[in-house]
Amino acid sequence: MANNLAEVYKESAEKFGPRPAFWYKNAQKDYQALTYKQLYEDGIALAEALIDLGVKAREHVGVLADNRVEWIIADCAVLTAGAANVPRGSDITDSEIVYILNHSEAKVVFLENDKVYEKYKNNKSQVKSVKTVIIMDKDTKLKSGAGILHFYDLLEKGRELRSKGKREAEKRMSGIKPDDLYTLIYTSGTTGMPKGVMLMHSNMIHQMHYVVPRVAKVTPDDRMLSILPVWHIFERVVEYFAIINGGSTYYTKVTELRNDIQKARPTFMASAPRVWESIYNGIYTRINDPKQTPPVRRFLFKVAYFFSKHYHAAIRFLKGWEVDYEGRNILQSLVLSIVSIVKLLLTGPFTVTILSLLTSQFLVPEESPLKTPLYVLAGLGVLFNSLTLDRIVLSKIRQATGGHLRATLSGGGALQKHVDAFFMDIGITVLEGYGMTETGPVISARTFDRPIMGSVGDIVPLSQVQIRDDAGNVLCHIDDKKNIIFGKLGVKGVVHLKGPQVMKGYYKNPETTKKTIVDNWMNTGDIGMINFKKTLTLTGRAKDTIVLLGGENVEPVPIENKIDESPYIKQSMVVGQDQKVLGAIIVPDFDALIPWAEENGISEKAPEKLIVHPKVVEFYKKEVRNFNSVKTGFKNFEQVQYVTLITKPFEVGDELTNLMKMKRHVITEKYKDRILELYKNS
Repeated sequence: MANNLAEVYKESAEKFGPRPAFWYKNAQKDYQALTYKQLYEDGIALAEALIDLGVKAREHVGVLADNRVEWIIADCAVLTAGAANVPRGSDITDSEIVYILNHSEAKVVFLENDKVYEKYKNNKSQVKSVKTVIIMDKDTKLKSGAGILHFYDLLEKGRELRSKGKREAEKRMSGIKPDDLYTLIYTSGTTGMPKGVMLMHSNMIHQMHYVVPRVAKVTPDDRMLSILPVWHIFERVVEYFAIINGGSTYYTKVTELRNDIQKARPTFMASAPRVWESIYNGIYTRINDPKQTPPVRRFLFKVAYFFSKHYHAAIRFLKGWEVDYEGRNILQSLVLSIVSIVKLLLTGPFTVTILSLLTSQFLVPEESPLKTPLYVLAGLGVLFNSLTLDRIVLSKIRQATGGHLRATLSGGGALQKHVDAFFMDIGITVLEGYGMTETGPVISARTFDRPIMGSVGDIVPLSQVQIRDDAGNVLCHIDDKKNIIFGKLGVKGVVHLKGPQVMKGYYKNPETTKKTIVDNWMNTGDIGMINFKKTLTLTGRAKDTIVLLGGENVEPVPIENKIDESPYIKQSMVVGQDQKVLGAIIVPDFDALIPWAEENGISEKAPEKLIVHPKVVEFYKKEVRNFNSVKTGFKNFEQVQYVTLITKPFEVGDELTNLMKMKRHVITEKYKDRILELYKNS
């Protein structure tokens, strides 16, 4: 059993040698395989070259690149050389380049291509530690020399060193200790400059040996589709999941996802919630478009989804997979069980047909006029049941994800309930998890055995979670075996974690580390509860909390998630700090708004003019009220009273982090005049 990640690469090469580890695009845009044997041989050769270049054990090596085969080879090489990588995407900003490279004291940095090099070059005078940059792209126009090396030239040098008997890499590998860093990840962050999260080999080895077998159950036949930034801890852990189990990972981009998902036919796909929301919206946009979906097919979808929705809901409840927030009593459970059984009988595979035939055969006399209706009902039951409609209709919907998806792995944010339910109801298991960079990353996750909707699953092995109030008092304490050590279920508070996945700390930031980790308990800053199924449910983010003028605390995320269910709303952000009531910045879905405007006598089509049209503004106020009201579960002070519309969507690198979480401080600052105007005019 591997004791560090370098050994994971080595053991996987020995075990799965000729099998494809990664699939990447060649110059012709066709997928090409890199086997486990090739990956490790290239990795250890590159490690030999890095050591020869002067990289020392436990040094930090920068890797500024997106998802590509050279990234994973570089990862293997840096770890095998006993160093730790400092990863970031090609969209890194000038200020981040200066801050991260200086703060991490990286002497050697991998750069994806000439474009990233230009960013580095423009800030080179401010970057003090870097001595050598290595360009990954084969098509680079940069000449090697004067501190610039080419990736494949360095790889070839490593092969030559190995052919001459050099084996420094093996010595480095054997010297790796469990508490050595394997990575230093600077969180993209929603506030301020990024913090350097120190993750140890022991953090990831815990995830490999204890989380993977329980959650993902990956096999050598599984295919992963990599779309999240590879430098992000969520994507990295999924790729390591595949490596340790012999699975294959396909690299893709958001712009190529639709085509690549059909080529790769993934069995697992990890992504942030907004990708699943995008797929969900794409499916419904196509279904609701008369040009793409004729009325008969639209009707069949609605019927098929109705049957599947109620069938799966019944199955979930009877298997104990339905979340319980309040603690149902025996009578409530009995009533819901009876309702679920009735649903199952009415929607299950051929149950109506079987019951109709049995009734006509044994309970109804031969001369009864009920015979014919029962036979008709039996015939209808052959078509109108969850199994038949799934084969005829929903299987075609699943083709949007390649047709072979065993499960979706969702993390990095809250998955909206209606999106979660949709994929579960059409037969795709959603394994939503919870974690953060600082926890390496998984804290809890749903499993195939317990995919409880409305929660982020069971606490992972060897870990404990406490729910605490603002004063630090423990409200509930649960361990990985679902034992309640203290307190009671169903109470909200701040989530604290204790376990082997918790980071070593923030690099060069002992003050923040001490505030975050106290007595081995880490304050996640997230608000949640242990529900009555003894799984974790998240309800908000402590630092996102809006405090109204009257002192009411409001969690904006549940409100935004509900508002975003509107087909006319693409994105929203709730505001209202120190105000009497809540407001919201709304990004309309113009593909839906423009047809609505035409139907309602509005001739304007330009987004800039639509968002200020009185009828449009009033429509959005009503639309928000439809989704954000007492009827939908919100208290009076949790209801949005004012809205302002904007044309520009929130985008990664600007208003969103790489995991598509809103940078609230950025949006608030960017639209501060609109927010002031919103409350002034209202």
